Amino acid sequence: MDGEFLEEVSQGLVYETLRTYNRLPFAAWKHYERWNRSLSFFGLTAPITFERYMKILSEGIEKLEGEVRMKVYFSLKSHKVLVVFQPLPRANVEEGVSVKFARYRRIPDLSTPPFLKITGRTDIVLARRDIKDCYDVLIIGASGQLCEGSFSNVFLVKDGVLITPSLESGILDGITRENVIELAKSLDITVEERIVQAWEVFTADEVFLTHTSMGVVPVRKVENRILFEEEAGPITKTLMENFEPFALNRKENWVGAL
Repeated sequence: MDGEFLEEVSQGLVYETLRTYNRLPFAAWKHYERWNRSLSFFGLTAPITFERYMKILSEGIEKLEGEVRMKVYFSLKSHKVLVVFQPLPRANVEEGVSVKFARYRRIPDLSTPPFLKITGRTDIVLARRDIKDCYDVLIIGASGQLCEGSFSNVFLVKDGVLITPSLESGILDGITRENVIELAKSLDITVEERIVQAWEVFTADEVFLTHTSMGVVPVRKVENRILFEEEAGPITKTLMENFEPFALNRKENWVGAL
């Protein structure tokens, strides 16, 4: 069985990571579509309908208490689907986290599309080896542009403007990232999606990460630069406080779940 599993992994597992809010799978349809998009790079489509996908998620959630994290895998070798359920990890991130830059750069888009979520991406695997005592590492592209973390998207605040690498930078279109952008716009915060140079992280007033499991994560320290001592900057703090209510009330996050 171990040999079979290793062979499955060596051939690649296309995956998505979801979580629940109020014990309902957050943005399930968006994750299902994105899973299908990754499969399309191999000329494949999801082997289960969205309705079946939702039934599997719902049954797994019922077996655990509290909020749940789910990983949905598709084996490129056997075409089997595996769903892993676990209690949602909780970490105290409100006081801020530390990040640094990964040693290895992003794989060029023409070699591996940034939208492809598959186990074994060497840029991600190597970047995660650099995390160690940090929360995440920031990955730079071939042209020196800031891309994203190894499991997160990154945002900067400069002079009251919220800045995040554009999709053209070579990043995954994070679902939490999308929600934060829409939340900021609803709060009349100016948002810029553009090519961001790596050095801009060191001149930013605020930096934060976004990812499925934790939502908005304030960055207290980048390399040796400390951004704040006691609490996150005003825009980061506002987005942290308003993210969950916004996500819960945004109808498109709950297609098929309500």
